[in-house]
Amino acid sequence: MTRTTDAPDEDLDDRLLHARVLVELGELQAAEQEVVQVLDESPEDLSALNLFAKIKHIKGEISQAVGCWAQIHGRSPHNENALMHLAAILHLVQDPARGADEFVALNRFQLVRKPRMQLELEEAFRLFLARRPAEAQALCGRLAHKYRSSDREMYKLAVLARAWIAELAGDAATACAVLEALGKERGFETDTDRVLFLMRLYERIGTPEKLHAALNICRYLQAHFEKMSVLSRLAAIYRKLGKTALAEEHERRFLEAFRRRMHRPSFRDITRLASRRYVPLVKLRRLPGLQPEVDASAGPRERAVALALGGDVAAAAELLQGQPEVLDAKYRADLLVLQGRLEEATAGYLEVLRRDPDDLYILGWLLDRHRGHGVPELAALLRGTPEGARALQGLQSALRATPLEPALWRRLAVLSRLLGNDEEAVRADERALALEEAARRRARPVGRVLAAAVYHFVGKAKGLIHEVWADRKPVQPGQGGFLADEDILANLTPDLMQAVRNIFLAVREYARSKFPHLTRDILDYRYTYKVTKEDEPSGGLSAGLPSALAFLSVFLQQPVPQDTAYSGMIVADSHDVLVLRRIGEAEYKVKGAYNRNLRALVLPLDNRPDLLDSREVPRAICEEMVRYASSLDEVVRLTFGESIWM
Repeated sequence: MTRTTDAPDEDLDDRLLHARVLVELGELQAAEQEVVQVLDESPEDLSALNLFAKIKHIKGEISQAVGCWAQIHGRSPHNENALMHLAAILHLVQDPARGADEFVALNRFQLVRKPRMQLELEEAFRLFLARRPAEAQALCGRLAHKYRSSDREMYKLAVLARAWIAELAGDAATACAVLEALGKERGFETDTDRVLFLMRLYERIGTPEKLHAALNICRYLQAHFEKMSVLSRLAAIYRKLGKTALAEEHERRFLEAFRRRMHRPSFRDITRLASRRYVPLVKLRRLPGLQPEVDASAGPRERAVALALGGDVAAAAELLQGQPEVLDAKYRADLLVLQGRLEEATAGYLEVLRRDPDDLYILGWLLDRHRGHGVPELAALLRGTPEGARALQGLQSALRATPLEPALWRRLAVLSRLLGNDEEAVRADERALALEEAARRRARPVGRVLAAAVYHFVGKAKGLIHEVWADRKPVQPGQGGFLADEDILANLTPDLMQAVRNIFLAVREYARSKFPHLTRDILDYRYTYKVTKEDEPSGGLSAGLPSALAFLSVFLQQPVPQDTAYSGMIVADSHDVLVLRRIGEAEYKVKGAYNRNLRALVLPLDNRPDLLDSREVPRAICEEMVRYASSLDEVVRLTFGESIWM
């Protein structure tokens, strides 16, 4: 996509929309460049930073994505920071290896003394975990009295801890009373931590009186904060109150807000952008899930783009007929391509290139056309002319930004021949061929699986997608078939390390039983295993399914789709029956997969109820992308297709 000379000056929102559409088209490098420029001009823009994190996430640069999310979390004005702090303290108490001491380890060589208040709250949570909730609440009450005059933040934290312990103990009424009493004190009437906590409790209690109270809190939050989850709670509350129409309206608004937050452009976003800068119609037509609609109030160009994407090319061409701007000329040529009138399209693009010689898409289309069919007029336009020099400079600049793009090298080869540089053309052709072969290998990898996981920022969950790898190397026949400890190349918790060993053995026997014709040599190899992002330990049994699939992919030498992620706990019922069991935080993993722009996420069937009424993910998103399975047999069908059994 290129900015046209007749386009008006664009504000930051327009440029971010441009980047979002680029991401949707898969042009990540160009999108990243656009977002970096926005952040250079407006470093406090959280939306731009979030989009930058999304791009890094899609590219697999997980550490940078996590760093951006940490900044967003720290700068967000309406996080439930107090409850997140309390959840982190409880987690430390539950993990004696990390939380039993008055010091916490920052790294291998540095210890930091915990704040006194944290040590006191840890004692309250220990009492709770020892099944002494009344004593735990009493201790929180004493802490609140102690800090009431000297430290308002510590006072609030102690009161919230008392309410949370009451809730965890099943006493929602006491938790409500504690929070309502706090709200009568000056300065805490509209405290975000308090009202969000109270809203959740009211909804959980579920009486008409409490639901209406929760409704009032939601309306307040909606008026004062842009908190997306409020829409999902409003939908749930209205449904419980029997107000179906209002529930459906808020579910629709929640879906729209969720897609915006995940930087997924709407059809109207796309047509509005295309009316301002050139977005090739051929590319836009490939976008999945387009729901064309024509806005009668929009300008002729925007309506023409909408009509073209909806399939009415003739009506679009009529709207653009006679329009003098170069952007309209580009779309007229695009429409000729969509109609299959390639000779006329070639003439149209040549005229456009004379008017806008810096448009790399138009240049690339003509070079591709010349390579296949010959375009004598293109040679006349470029050979020995300033336009030819500018075209070469533009292609070389694009290659410096994206040197692994084979199509650009093919076009450089064609252009070099047009300009009389056959040696450069041969070199570019060789580079393109090598990159095309590498791209084919990357697109269908054996032993590489996308795993859905959850990262925690001081109690705040964030879904992300990382990779699990498995590989093999030959040994003496019959001397292999094992996974040695030294070949588990990952930073894993002891529990996950043991689980990986168990899964390897279970999947090996499963593969030999189910696919004997593909696993005759399974004992002739030594196997390796790795989980990416090894700067922090990975744990949890939800990595069982992606690990099992990675091993199975290597055993069968079958590639795994890279548009699908997996999460699930594997249980071996027998040598040929491996079943899936429920995993935690499923809704955050759906968010991570959607943020990564994946096609699908495979989860255990046991997790379906968790997603039916999720406050984090709209039901429509779950229905669109989540696939459920109860056994590895079903996952095999979803991944490799029915033909794998033939």
